[in-house]
Amino acid sequence: MNYSPNTPAPEMVPLPRAPGMFGLSRSGLYRLAADGKIKMVKIGSRTLVDAASVRAFLATLPALEVRQDLRRAEVAA
Repeated sequence: MNYSPNTPAPEMVPLPRAPGMFGLSRSGLYRLAADGKIKMVKIGSRTLVDAASVRAFLATLPALEVRQDLRRAEVAA
């Protein structure tokens, strides 16, 4: 399923689609759920990932700090 800017993001994402949506591995999602950092639910045999909990977790991660010497090397190249 493709999402456009006009399509609201789903609240619950089927586990097979979640890695592609969030850039996290399936096992990584399970680890985050086991640690209580994201929420997953079962409906019958289906596992759904709570998209809001994943977005909230990702928002807590620190921004990447690019070292000054790496930026200079990139400009010189």
